[in-house]
Amino acid sequence: MSLQIRQRNCPICDAHSKEVITKVDFELFKGHPMNGGYDVVQCTTCGFIYANTPVTQNELDRYYTDLSKYEDKTIGTGGGYTQNDKDRLVVTANFLNKHIINKNARVLDLGCANGGLLRELKGHGFTNLVGIDPSLECVNITKEEVGCECYQYSLFDIPESAGKFDVITLTHVLEHVLNVQQTINILDKLLAPSGVIYIECPNATYYKEVIHAPYQEFNAEHINHFTEVSFENLMGNFQYKKILTADKIFKIASDQDYHAVYGLFKKDSTYQHPLQFDNAIRSCIDEYIEQSEKIFSEIRKSIATLPKDRPAALFGVGQFAFKLLKTDIFNSSNDFKLFDNNRMNVGKEIKGVKIAHGSELINEYKIAPFSIIISSLIHEAPIRKNIEELFEKNNLKPPVIVGFSRFLPS
Repeated sequence: MSLQIRQRNCPICDAHSKEVITKVDFELFKGHPMNGGYDVVQCTTCGFIYANTPVTQNELDRYYTDLSKYEDKTIGTGGGYTQNDKDRLVVTANFLNKHIINKNARVLDLGCANGGLLRELKGHGFTNLVGIDPSLECVNITKEEVGCECYQYSLFDIPESAGKFDVITLTHVLEHVLNVQQTINILDKLLAPSGVIYIECPNATYYKEVIHAPYQEFNAEHINHFTEVSFENLMGNFQYKKILTADKIFKIASDQDYHAVYGLFKKDSTYQHPLQFDNAIRSCIDEYIEQSEKIFSEIRKSIATLPKDRPAALFGVGQFAFKLLKTDIFNSSNDFKLFDNNRMNVGKEIKGVKIAHGSELINEYKIAPFSIIISSLIHEAPIRKNIEELFEKNNLKPPVIVGFSRFLPS
Protein backbone atom coordinates (compact mmCIF):
# COMPACT_ATOMS: atom_id res chain seq x y z
CA MET A 1 0.00 0.00 0.00
CA SER A 2 1.17 3.53 -0.70
CA LEU A 3 1.21 6.38 1.77
CA GLN A 4 -1.05 9.27 0.91
CA ILE A 5 -0.25 12.79 2.09
CA ARG A 6 -3.22 14.95 1.12
CA GLN A 7 -6.67 16.18 2.05
CA ARG A 8 -7.97 15.23 5.47
CA ASN A 9 -5.79 14.92 8.56
CA CYS A 10 -6.56 12.25 11.14
CA PRO A 11 -9.73 13.27 13.02
CA ILE A 12 -8.30 11.82 16.25
CA CYS A 13 -4.65 12.92 16.45
CA ASP A 14 -4.42 15.40 13.53
CA ALA A 15 -1.51 13.53 11.92
CA HIS A 16 -1.32 13.94 8.15
CA SER A 17 0.31 10.65 7.12
CA LYS A 18 -2.11 7.88 6.20
CA GLU A 19 -2.21 4.59 4.35
CA VAL A 20 -4.86 3.91 1.72
CA ILE A 21 -6.86 0.78 2.53
CA THR A 22 -9.51 0.80 -0.19
CA LYS A 23 -11.44 3.09 -2.54
CA VAL A 24 -15.21 3.51 -2.16
CA ASP A 25 -17.13 4.86 -5.12
CA PHE A 26 -20.70 6.16 -5.28
CA GLU A 27 -23.15 7.52 -7.80
CA LEU A 28 -25.17 9.89 -5.65
CA PHE A 29 -27.96 12.43 -5.99
CA LYS A 30 -27.21 15.42 -8.16
CA GLY A 31 -25.49 17.98 -5.95
CA HIS A 32 -24.62 15.50 -3.19
CA PRO A 33 -21.30 16.56 -1.61
CA MET A 34 -19.92 13.00 -1.51
CA ASN A 35 -20.27 12.32 -5.25
CA GLY A 36 -17.10 10.72 -6.54
CA GLY A 37 -16.49 8.64 -3.42
CA TYR A 38 -13.37 8.63 -1.28
CA ASP A 39 -10.42 6.60 -0.04
CA VAL A 40 -10.73 4.70 3.23
CA VAL A 41 -7.43 5.30 5.01
CA GLN A 42 -5.63 4.45 8.24
CA CYS A 43 -3.67 7.00 10.25
CA THR A 44 -0.06 5.80 10.58
CA THR A 45 0.28 7.56 13.95
CA CYS A 46 -2.72 6.31 15.97
CA GLY A 47 -4.29 3.68 13.69
CA PHE A 48 -7.67 5.41 13.29
CA ILE A 49 -9.59 4.51 10.11
CA TYR A 50 -11.56 7.19 8.31
CA ALA A 51 -12.75 8.55 4.95
CA ASN A 52 -10.20 10.76 3.26
CA THR A 53 -12.64 13.05 1.52
CA PRO A 54 -12.28 16.57 0.12
CA VAL A 55 -15.84 17.45 1.18
CA THR A 56 -16.16 20.49 3.46
CA GLN A 57 -17.99 20.77 6.76
CA ASN A 58 -20.31 23.40 5.27
CA GLU A 59 -21.33 20.96 2.55
CA LEU A 60 -22.06 18.26 5.12
CA ASP A 61 -24.02 20.70 7.26
CA ARG A 62 -26.16 21.65 4.27
CA TYR A 63 -26.80 17.98 3.50
CA TYR A 64 -28.01 17.19 7.02
CA THR A 65 -30.09 20.37 7.10
CA ASP A 66 -31.81 19.98 3.74
CA LEU A 67 -31.72 16.26 2.98
CA SER A 68 -32.12 14.64 6.38
CA LYS A 69 -33.74 11.19 6.32
CA TYR A 70 -34.09 11.13 10.09
CA GLU A 71 -37.25 13.22 10.13
CA ASP A 72 -39.12 10.42 8.35
CA LYS A 73 -40.58 8.30 11.14
CA THR A 74 -40.95 5.26 8.89
CA ILE A 75 -37.24 4.94 8.02
CA GLY A 76 -35.30 7.27 10.32
CA THR A 77 -33.80 6.23 13.62
CA GLY A 78 -33.53 8.22 16.83
CA GLY A 79 -37.23 8.75 17.42
CA GLY A 80 -38.04 5.38 18.94
CA TYR A 81 -40.96 4.82 16.56
CA THR A 82 -40.02 1.22 15.87
CA GLN A 83 -39.60 -1.37 18.62
CA ASN A 84 -35.93 -2.01 17.84
CA ASP A 85 -35.12 1.69 17.82
CA LYS A 86 -37.03 2.21 21.06
CA ASP A 87 -35.22 -0.72 22.68
CA ARG A 88 -31.87 0.81 21.75
CA LEU A 89 -32.82 4.17 23.23
CA VAL A 90 -34.18 2.56 26.39
CA VAL A 91 -30.82 0.87 27.01
CA THR A 92 -28.98 4.17 26.57
CA ALA A 93 -31.40 6.04 28.83
CA ASN A 94 -31.10 3.32 31.49
CA PHE A 95 -27.31 3.65 31.40
CA LEU A 96 -27.45 7.43 31.77
CA ASN A 97 -30.04 7.19 34.53
CA LYS A 98 -27.71 4.87 36.46
CA HIS A 99 -24.71 7.22 36.18
CA ILE A 100 -26.45 10.61 36.54
CA ILE A 101 -28.06 10.94 39.94
CA ASN A 102 -29.31 14.54 39.70
CA LYS A 103 -32.59 14.49 37.76
CA ASN A 104 -32.45 18.31 37.52
CA ALA A 105 -29.17 18.12 35.60
CA ARG A 106 -29.33 20.12 32.37
CA VAL A 107 -29.05 17.52 29.60
CA LEU A 108 -28.28 18.30 25.94
CA ASP A 109 -28.80 15.69 23.21
CA LEU A 110 -26.84 16.85 20.17
CA GLY A 111 -28.19 15.46 16.91
CA CYS A 112 -31.39 14.48 18.69
CA ALA A 113 -33.27 13.45 15.50
CA ASN A 114 -36.93 13.05 16.56
CA GLY A 115 -36.14 13.16 20.28
CA GLY A 116 -36.39 9.50 21.19
CA LEU A 117 -33.59 9.55 23.76
CA LEU A 118 -34.96 12.71 25.35
CA ARG A 119 -38.35 11.04 25.65
CA GLU A 120 -36.84 8.06 27.47
CA LEU A 121 -34.85 10.33 29.80
CA LYS A 122 -38.02 12.27 30.56
CA GLY A 123 -39.60 8.97 31.54
CA HIS A 124 -36.79 8.51 34.08
CA GLY A 125 -37.70 11.83 35.68
CA PHE A 126 -35.16 14.15 34.07
CA THR A 127 -36.71 17.61 34.00
CA ASN A 128 -34.22 19.86 32.21
CA LEU A 129 -33.88 18.43 28.70
CA VAL A 130 -32.71 20.18 25.52
CA GLY A 131 -32.32 18.87 21.97
CA ILE A 132 -30.38 20.30 19.04
CA ASP A 133 -30.62 19.04 15.46
CA PRO A 134 -29.85 20.52 12.01
CA SER A 135 -33.25 19.42 10.65
CA LEU A 136 -36.09 21.84 11.36
CA GLU A 137 -38.64 19.04 10.96
CA CYS A 138 -36.84 16.95 13.59
CA VAL A 139 -36.77 19.96 15.91
CA ASN A 140 -40.51 20.54 15.53
CA ILE A 141 -41.32 16.85 16.09
CA THR A 142 -39.19 16.81 19.25
CA LYS A 143 -40.85 19.94 20.64
CA GLU A 144 -44.35 18.69 19.95
CA GLU A 145 -44.01 15.02 20.84
CA VAL A 146 -41.44 15.08 23.67
CA GLY A 147 -42.41 18.47 25.11
CA CYS A 148 -38.92 19.82 25.73
CA GLU A 149 -36.71 22.62 24.43
CA CYS A 150 -35.27 21.93 20.99
CA TYR A 151 -33.35 24.15 18.56
CA GLN A 152 -32.22 24.00 14.96
CA TYR A 153 -28.45 24.41 14.80
CA SER A 154 -25.49 22.72 13.24
CA LEU A 155 -22.91 21.48 15.72
CA PHE A 156 -20.75 24.32 14.53
CA ASP A 157 -23.11 27.27 14.97
CA ILE A 158 -24.51 26.73 18.47
CA PRO A 159 -24.64 30.20 20.10
CA GLU A 160 -23.20 31.01 23.53
CA SER A 161 -26.74 31.86 24.61
CA ALA A 162 -27.47 28.13 24.66
CA GLY A 163 -25.73 28.14 28.03
CA LYS A 164 -23.95 25.34 29.89
CA PHE A 165 -24.99 21.72 30.29
CA ASP A 166 -24.28 19.12 32.96
CA VAL A 167 -24.65 16.23 30.53
CA ILE A 168 -24.05 16.19 26.77
CA THR A 169 -24.95 13.17 24.66
CA LEU A 170 -23.93 12.41 21.08
CA THR A 171 -25.40 9.11 19.96
CA HIS A 172 -24.46 8.11 16.42
CA VAL A 173 -23.29 11.60 15.55
CA LEU A 174 -19.48 11.61 15.50
CA GLU A 175 -19.28 9.08 12.67
CA HIS A 176 -20.93 11.74 10.47
CA VAL A 177 -18.71 14.68 11.46
CA LEU A 178 -15.76 15.91 9.39
CA ASN A 179 -14.22 18.16 12.05
CA VAL A 180 -14.18 15.81 15.03
CA GLN A 181 -11.62 17.73 17.09
CA GLN A 182 -13.50 20.99 16.56
CA THR A 183 -16.60 19.18 17.82
CA ILE A 184 -14.88 18.29 21.10
CA ASN A 185 -13.72 21.90 21.46
CA ILE A 186 -17.35 23.00 21.09
CA LEU A 187 -18.47 20.46 23.70
CA ASP A 188 -15.79 21.86 26.01
CA LYS A 189 -17.43 25.28 25.82
CA LEU A 190 -20.93 23.89 26.33
CA LEU A 191 -20.11 21.62 29.25
CA ALA A 192 -20.52 22.87 32.81
CA PRO A 193 -17.75 22.24 35.35
CA SER A 194 -17.93 18.63 36.58
CA GLY A 195 -20.17 17.76 33.63
CA VAL A 196 -19.97 14.51 31.64
CA ILE A 197 -20.10 13.61 27.96
CA TYR A 198 -21.68 10.42 26.59
CA ILE A 199 -20.73 9.34 23.07
CA GLU A 200 -21.89 6.34 21.03
CA CYS A 201 -21.01 5.28 17.47
CA PRO A 202 -20.95 2.14 15.32
CA ASN A 203 -18.12 -0.12 16.51
CA ALA A 204 -15.72 -0.70 13.62
CA THR A 205 -14.18 -3.69 15.39
CA TYR A 206 -17.34 -5.68 14.66
CA TYR A 207 -18.24 -4.62 11.11
CA LYS A 208 -17.12 -8.07 9.96
CA GLU A 209 -19.50 -9.88 12.32
CA VAL A 210 -22.77 -8.91 10.61
CA ILE A 211 -22.70 -7.67 7.01
CA HIS A 212 -26.00 -6.10 5.94
CA ALA A 213 -24.70 -5.29 2.44
CA PRO A 214 -21.16 -5.26 1.03
CA TYR A 215 -19.18 -2.20 2.12
CA GLN A 216 -22.32 -0.91 3.85
CA GLU A 217 -20.32 0.71 6.68
CA PHE A 218 -18.25 2.69 4.15
CA ASN A 219 -21.03 4.93 2.95
CA ALA A 220 -21.90 8.50 2.07
CA GLU A 221 -22.64 9.40 5.70
CA HIS A 222 -20.30 7.40 7.96
CA ILE A 223 -16.84 8.89 7.49
CA ASN A 224 -15.23 7.97 10.86
CA HIS A 225 -14.83 4.43 12.18
CA PHE A 226 -14.52 4.31 15.97
CA THR A 227 -13.36 1.75 18.53
CA GLU A 228 -12.83 1.93 22.28
CA VAL A 229 -9.17 2.81 21.66
CA SER A 230 -10.01 5.69 19.33
CA PHE A 231 -12.65 7.00 21.78
CA GLU A 232 -10.04 7.08 24.53
CA ASN A 233 -7.47 8.71 22.25
CA LEU A 234 -9.90 11.38 21.07
CA MET A 235 -11.27 12.33 24.46
CA GLY A 236 -7.90 11.94 26.17
CA ASN A 237 -6.42 14.50 23.79
CA PHE A 238 -8.79 17.02 25.39
CA GLN A 239 -8.13 15.85 28.97
CA TYR A 240 -11.33 13.87 29.28
CA LYS A 241 -10.83 10.83 31.46
CA LYS A 242 -13.00 7.83 30.76
CA ILE A 243 -15.50 6.69 33.35
CA LEU A 244 -16.36 3.72 31.15
CA THR A 245 -16.11 2.48 27.56
CA ALA A 246 -17.69 -0.71 26.22
CA ASP A 247 -19.41 -2.43 23.31
CA LYS A 248 -23.17 -2.87 23.10
CA ILE A 249 -25.34 -4.89 20.73
CA PHE A 250 -28.79 -3.81 19.59
CA LYS A 251 -31.21 -4.91 16.90
CA ILE A 252 -31.71 -2.89 13.72
CA ALA A 253 -34.73 -2.81 11.39
CA SER A 254 -33.77 -6.14 9.79
CA ASP A 255 -33.71 -7.71 13.28
CA GLN A 256 -29.98 -8.30 12.87
CA ASP A 257 -27.39 -7.49 15.52
CA TYR A 258 -25.50 -4.22 15.34
CA HIS A 259 -22.49 -3.34 17.49
CA ALA A 260 -21.92 0.11 18.93
CA VAL A 261 -19.06 1.46 21.01
CA TYR A 262 -20.02 3.84 23.80
CA GLY A 263 -18.27 5.80 26.47
CA LEU A 264 -18.82 8.20 29.36
CA PHE A 265 -16.11 10.81 29.95
CA LYS A 266 -15.41 13.53 32.50
CA LYS A 267 -13.07 16.52 32.19
CA ASP A 268 -9.93 16.33 34.34
CA SER A 269 -7.46 19.18 33.77
CA THR A 270 -4.70 17.10 35.38
CA TYR A 271 -5.22 14.09 33.12
CA GLN A 272 -2.53 13.29 30.56
CA HIS A 273 -3.49 10.57 28.11
CA PRO A 274 -0.73 8.64 26.33
CA LEU A 275 -1.72 8.21 22.66
CA GLN A 276 -2.27 4.52 21.92
CA PHE A 277 -1.92 2.91 18.50
CA ASP A 278 -5.04 0.87 17.67
CA ASN A 279 -3.35 -2.43 16.88
CA ALA A 280 -6.52 -4.51 16.50
CA ILE A 281 -8.65 -2.49 14.10
CA ARG A 282 -6.79 -3.01 10.81
CA SER A 283 -7.14 -6.80 10.73
CA CYS A 284 -10.86 -6.43 11.52
CA ILE A 285 -11.36 -3.94 8.68
CA ASP A 286 -9.29 -6.03 6.24
CA GLU A 287 -11.52 -9.03 6.99
CA TYR A 288 -14.64 -6.90 6.53
CA ILE A 289 -13.38 -5.70 3.14
CA GLU A 290 -12.49 -9.25 2.05
CA GLN A 291 -15.96 -10.54 2.95
CA SER A 292 -17.64 -7.52 1.31
CA GLU A 293 -15.74 -8.01 -1.93
CA LYS A 294 -16.71 -11.68 -2.14
CA ILE A 295 -20.38 -10.76 -1.78
CA PHE A 296 -20.17 -7.87 -4.23
CA SER A 297 -18.42 -10.07 -6.79
CA GLU A 298 -21.35 -12.51 -6.72
CA ILE A 299 -23.80 -9.61 -7.00
CA ARG A 300 -22.04 -8.27 -10.10
CA LYS A 301 -22.19 -11.73 -11.67
CA SER A 302 -25.92 -11.93 -10.91
CA ILE A 303 -26.59 -8.53 -12.49
CA ALA A 304 -24.66 -9.60 -15.60
CA THR A 305 -27.26 -12.34 -16.26
CA LEU A 306 -30.12 -9.87 -16.74
CA PRO A 307 -31.77 -9.77 -20.18
CA LYS A 308 -29.84 -7.55 -22.59
CA ASP A 309 -32.90 -6.57 -24.62
CA ARG A 310 -34.43 -4.30 -21.99
CA PRO A 311 -33.25 -1.72 -19.45
CA ALA A 312 -33.02 -2.32 -15.71
CA ALA A 313 -34.88 -0.59 -12.92
CA LEU A 314 -33.37 -0.22 -9.46
CA PHE A 315 -35.93 -0.46 -6.66
CA GLY A 316 -34.75 1.28 -3.48
CA VAL A 317 -32.25 4.13 -3.61
CA GLY A 318 -30.16 3.84 -0.46
CA GLN A 319 -26.51 3.41 0.45
CA PHE A 320 -25.97 0.12 -1.37
CA ALA A 321 -27.89 1.36 -4.40
CA PHE A 322 -25.36 4.19 -4.69
CA LYS A 323 -22.64 1.55 -5.09
CA LEU A 324 -24.71 -0.57 -7.49
CA LEU A 325 -25.06 2.48 -9.71
CA LYS A 326 -21.31 2.29 -10.35
CA THR A 327 -21.55 -1.25 -11.77
CA ASP A 328 -21.31 -1.90 -15.52
CA ILE A 329 -25.04 -2.16 -16.25
CA PHE A 330 -25.58 1.42 -15.04
CA ASN A 331 -22.27 2.84 -16.20
CA SER A 332 -22.73 1.68 -19.80
CA SER A 333 -26.05 3.45 -20.31
CA ASN A 334 -28.39 6.05 -18.88
CA ASP A 335 -31.32 3.94 -20.05
CA PHE A 336 -32.41 2.79 -16.60
CA LYS A 337 -35.12 3.63 -14.08
CA LEU A 338 -35.08 4.39 -10.36
CA PHE A 339 -37.90 3.75 -7.88
CA ASP A 340 -38.14 4.39 -4.16
CA ASN A 341 -40.94 4.61 -1.59
CA ASN A 342 -39.04 7.13 0.53
CA ARG A 343 -40.62 10.54 -0.06
CA MET A 344 -37.26 12.19 0.76
CA ASN A 345 -35.75 10.60 -2.36
CA VAL A 346 -38.59 10.87 -4.87
CA GLY A 347 -37.90 13.56 -7.48
CA LYS A 348 -34.18 13.66 -6.87
CA GLU A 349 -31.93 12.98 -9.82
CA ILE A 350 -29.03 10.57 -10.35
CA LYS A 351 -27.11 10.57 -13.65
CA GLY A 352 -29.94 12.52 -15.23
CA VAL A 353 -32.59 10.00 -14.12
CA LYS A 354 -35.31 11.16 -11.73
CA ILE A 355 -36.38 8.85 -8.92
CA ALA A 356 -40.04 7.86 -9.21
CA HIS A 357 -42.27 6.69 -6.38
CA GLY A 358 -42.81 2.93 -6.18
CA SER A 359 -46.49 3.45 -6.97
CA GLU A 360 -45.45 4.46 -10.51
CA LEU A 361 -43.84 1.09 -11.20
CA ILE A 362 -46.72 -0.43 -13.18
CA ASN A 363 -47.41 2.69 -15.24
CA GLU A 364 -43.75 2.95 -16.21
CA TYR A 365 -43.55 -0.76 -17.01
CA LYS A 366 -46.56 -0.53 -19.34
CA ILE A 367 -44.79 2.23 -21.28
CA ALA A 368 -41.56 0.23 -21.68
CA PRO A 369 -40.81 -3.10 -19.92
CA PHE A 370 -37.71 -3.47 -17.75
CA SER A 371 -36.03 -5.91 -15.41
CA ILE A 372 -36.02 -5.08 -11.69
CA ILE A 373 -33.06 -5.07 -9.31
CA ILE A 374 -33.92 -4.95 -5.60
CA SER A 375 -31.14 -3.03 -3.89
CA SER A 376 -31.94 -3.98 -0.30
CA LEU A 377 -30.40 -7.29 0.75
CA ILE A 378 -32.01 -7.44 4.17
CA HIS A 379 -35.54 -6.49 3.01
CA GLU A 380 -35.50 -8.30 -0.31
CA ALA A 381 -38.22 -10.86 0.49
CA PRO A 382 -41.06 -8.44 1.41
CA ILE A 383 -40.11 -6.06 -1.40
CA ARG A 384 -40.12 -8.88 -3.95
CA LYS A 385 -43.49 -10.12 -2.65
CA ASN A 386 -45.03 -6.64 -2.90
CA ILE A 387 -43.75 -6.17 -6.46
CA GLU A 388 -45.02 -9.56 -7.61
CA GLU A 389 -48.44 -8.94 -6.03
CA LEU A 390 -48.59 -5.53 -7.71
CA PHE A 391 -48.03 -7.07 -11.14
CA GLU A 392 -50.54 -9.86 -10.50
CA LYS A 393 -53.13 -7.32 -9.35
CA ASN A 394 -52.71 -5.56 -12.71
CA ASN A 395 -52.93 -8.84 -14.66
CA LEU A 396 -49.32 -8.60 -15.73
CA LYS A 397 -46.65 -11.27 -15.66
CA PRO A 398 -43.86 -10.10 -13.32
CA PRO A 399 -40.59 -9.32 -15.09
CA VAL A 400 -37.22 -10.76 -14.17
CA ILE A 401 -36.55 -9.64 -10.59
CA VAL A 402 -33.11 -10.09 -9.05
CA GLY A 403 -32.12 -9.70 -5.43
CA PHE A 404 -29.03 -10.56 -3.49
CA SER A 405 -29.96 -11.71 0.00
CA ARG A 406 -28.78 -15.24 -0.83
CA PHE A 407 -25.21 -13.98 -0.97
CA LEU A 408 -25.15 -12.79 2.64
CA PRO A 409 -23.45 -15.08 5.16
CA SER A 410 -26.01 -17.19 7.01
